[in-house]
Amino acid sequence: MEVSITKISRNGQVVIPVEVRKDAGIKPSAKFIVFNEGGNIMLKQIRQEALRDDMLRIEKIRRSEEQIKEGRFVDADTAMGDEEIDDLLMA
Repeated sequence: MEVSITKISRNGQVVIPVEVRKDAGIKPSAKFIVFNEGGNIMLKQIRQEALRDDMLRIEKIRRSEEQIKEGRFVDADTAMGDEEIDDLLMA
């Protein structure tokens, strides 16, 4: 993991230092999703192959939140695998 310090310009631009770009494999014209989580700004590079998985994950989280609001829940065993837990939650 590469760590570096940068600053924001008057125009709101932030330069990602070359060491970090190289370490992350970021090429010119790369696109990012920008998040603000409690004042911590996070960038996630948009990669075509990962975008579909991210969108499916967001939908699963949304459905889970609805189920929690409705008072529905299930018990999962810590020995269960990810797919078993997903199946249990999506039933």
